[in-house]
Amino acid sequence: MSHVRPLTTVTAAALVVLALVGCSGTPGGDATASPTPTATATGDAAPTPAPTPTAEPDTTPAPTATAAPDASPVVTIPTDCTQIVDTATYQATMGSTPLNPEAYPRRDGSARGARTPGVPAAGDAPFVIADTAAELDCLWRDPAADVTGLSVQLGRLDEATSAALLQQAEARGASCSEAHDGRLCQQTTVDAMYGTDSTDTYFVRGDLFIAVGQSNYPTDDLLGSILTHLSS
Repeated sequence: MSHVRPLTTVTAAALVVLALVGCSGTPGGDATASPTPTATATGDAAPTPAPTPTAEPDTTPAPTATAAPDASPVVTIPTDCTQIVDTATYQATMGSTPLNPEAYPRRDGSARGARTPGVPAAGDAPFVIADTAAELDCLWRDPAADVTGLSVQLGRLDEATSAALLQQAEARGASCSEAHDGRLCQQTTVDAMYGTDSTDTYFVRGDLFIAVGQSNYPTDDLLGSILTHLSS
């Protein structure tokens, strides 16, 4: 008859350890294995798009609009010599000096004032061109005076005759310059007998001409006053 040896404390402890070891996960055990880390794909990565080049700003200056020059005002030639300037200027300049006295008619013997103009030749002397083409011919002169007087003639000329008028005046000694948006030629001489000044002025702007004759008769920008009053 065999005798069973009772387990000792040491033996029991060893069995417990073995039991615990048997419960731990093994390759053949039923326990779920820890997930294996997935390796990051090392294939070719999608190319990073190249930055879009930024267009350089256009530094070319924009063309500057050029303002059209202002057209010269249209001058209306009146039919009355008293209407060539405003009332105040007329009183200060012409005053009570007789207008268009019968004793001093035009060169052709006709009366002064509004008239039907003729067609001058480009080669005529300046005073002949003005006299022929005048639409209004005015004279302020006292018949009792020897040389004192003021004449104004207004009319229209074509471009060629206007140029000839000024060229003829300059050739005869007049000084020419730009004035009042047009061109002006002026010449002053001294009367040999009386020692007084006589001034002839020819002004052209577009198709307009104005001729002013002054003998011992000073004025204050009469041409400017005429243009201002008659311009529209």
